[in-house]
Parts: sequence; structure tokens; C-alpha cells
Amino acid sequence: MLRPRGILIGAAVSRFASLLDGLRQGFVADPVFAAIMERDLREGQHRNPAPAERPEWFTTAFFHHPDELAAEVAEAGFACEAVLGIEGPGWLFPKTWDDPRQREAVVRAARAVEEEPALRAASAHLLVAARSG
Repeated sequence: MLRPRGILIGAAVSRFASLLDGLRQGFVADPVFAAIMERDLREGQHRNPAPAERPEWFTTAFFHHPDELAAEVAEAGFACEAVLGIEGPGWLFPKTWDDPRQREAVVRAARAVEEEPALRAASAHLLVAARSG
């Protein structure tokens, strides 16, 4: 329970995390991973059938759609202030971080779109900010 007008900060894994990370790391070519990813996208239910054998495929979890996360927070009785992507678009291009000029350009690009709701889906993790009534 929060005091009146208290601030709630929460984090979630995006429904698109497996797709994005799978593309980045080349997992999507594996039919077992592809089935996991398709279920993530369809239901948000992430089920790694062999977590001990494939820990890089994560564990059992629920992955949130950015729009559904805001609705869940509202359903719990909080006023959703924002749902933000934690990673900017630069996380998909790790080599750009090695070069200071490239890094500066990636940060500048990320700042240009950091409040664009459509790009929340490009983040593997989400941050929700809300207030109690």
C-alpha cells in the first residue's frame, strides 16, 4: 500500500524481448527458440523448456505488452503516469558503444525518440511510473 499520491515504480520484461534479443543474438534460427518467441508474442507466456540447458533463453516468466502494462497498473488502482522503454534503440547495436563518436550519436538519437510511445516496443524492458489515489 502506498500513501495517498505516493509514487509507484515498476519494471517489466517486454513482450518483444525474445524477438529483439533473438534477432540480435541469432537465436531465431533455432526452431525451439522460434516456438518460444512466437508464444511470447501471442500470449506473453515465456516458457523455456530446458532452462538448465539453455539459460540464455531466460526462465519462466510473463512478458508484458507496453499498452497492457499501463492497463494493469490502472486496474490495480493506480494512475499511470508513464510507461517507458528502459533501453533505447542503441542496445540492438552493441558495437556502436565501442567508438566514442558512434556512442555520442546513438545517445543523441535515443534522446530524440525517448518519449515516442511507438518505440517502447523496441526495448526489452519497460519502466512504469504511477501514483496512488
